[in-house]
Amino acid sequence: MKGELAGKVALVTGAAQGMGQAIALRFAEEGAKVAVVDINLDGAKKVTREINKRKGKAIAIKCDVSKEKEVKKAVQVTQERLGNINILVNNAGTAEGSFIADLTTEQWRNMFAVHCDGMFFFCRAVIPYMQRGDSIINISSMDGFQGQVFSTHYAAAKGAVIAFTTSLSLELGPKGITVNSIAPGVIRTPMGQMLIEVAPGFEKEIPLVRWGEPADVAELAVFLASPKASYITGQTILVDGGITLANPVNRFTAKLMGLP
Repeated sequence: MKGELAGKVALVTGAAQGMGQAIALRFAEEGAKVAVVDINLDGAKKVTREINKRKGKAIAIKCDVSKEKEVKKAVQVTQERLGNINILVNNAGTAEGSFIADLTTEQWRNMFAVHCDGMFFFCRAVIPYMQRGDSIINISSMDGFQGQVFSTHYAAAKGAVIAFTTSLSLELGPKGITVNSIAPGVIRTPMGQMLIEVAPGFEKEIPLVRWGEPADVAELAVFLASPKASYITGQTILVDGGITLANPVNRFTAKLMGLP
């Protein structure tokens, strides 16, 4: 397949659904061979079949990104079956709500294990094989900028993703490897649907007056992974329809929780 990413090998975590699925499909459309990595193997296989049906090339790999051994195995399998990884997308994530006083140590550590440990494990495993022109894309969140009521641990982990991205870009810049982050707003995914369902009409608070779609994030990911973005690194780009500027999400969440 010809396209912006022809000849590239991409590994996308959390790719069985939502933004990860959209990114994997778009990468394949642009000619990349894709490792569809997810803890949900059946979902990953479904995405892989869709890519192969479209005459792309993809493999499905089961992986709990918080487990170092599983991450190393996922990278090894990708290299053996597709070749060295040129594009890494750390998208796997989880979300839940809790007041900080009720938050357990296990919940706190699990949030960072998925978002931060997984990102670290994959970057460390892949970087030795990357070359000039390759790219790493980490998925953060608007909450990493503005914080979030009732989900301090999620916002803290996503803020750490931003700091990690900036720091790693400085380390890898001299090697010609770009490192950027995407910070989505409310996207119509299984995770985002939780907010959408309890907030009918809330999209009117968003400056662009609509919910985000997985394709909105996927298109930016394709750009950041392409030669067109070769002079962009260390950036975290909001894909939020302007919602962070208006900042109504925290007002809504606070109201939902009965706070003033």
